Amino acid sequence: SSGINAEYGGRLGREVLDIAAAMIKPGVTCEQIDDAVYDACMERECYPSPLNYRGFPKSCCTSVNEVICHGIPDQRPLQDGDILNIDITVYKNGFHGDLNETFLVGNVDEAGVKLVQASYESLRLAIEHVKPGNKYRDLGNVINKYINSCGLSVVRSYCGHGINQLFHTTPNDPHYFKNK
Repeated sequence: SSGINAEYGGRLGREVLDIAAAMIKPGVTCEQIDDAVYDACMERECYPSPLNYRGFPKSCCTSVNEVICHGIPDQRPLQDGDILNIDITVYKNGFHGDLNETFLVGNVDEAGVKLVQASYESLRLAIEHVKPGNKYRDLGNVINKYINSCGLSVVRSYCGHGINQLFHTTPNDPHYFKNK
């Protein structure tokens, strides 16, 4: 069934993300992480969905510090104090499993820790709001309200998205107030 295949893709993606996360430390390059992601996908007989997607040259996205999302892994060594988001999507049995996580590299300053913790908490609050009858667009209100209460702001240029048999599909999930 499609639910089982989608769940399986999500589990495989989590395994691959955990392998990437275990590598994070100062001195490691995002390209090394990308190579490990590719190898982990091949070992699991799944395909890294970002690879060659609309010309994207790598198997995962690595966004360091001020790069909001979809960063391209390169030879820059991670530095003590960096913030790194790794975005993994795997394709198996006709379905994509897409997930990401943000990590602290070494000793991150108080502002960076606050940003990552607030982002995680806003996600947790939004997940609690996912229930029958609630609208996707209301998730943005939950996220935006919490982030603003932390003295931070939400980037309006990007949004969450659905996945399944298509890599990026409906529904779109904006992370900000009063979205339609």
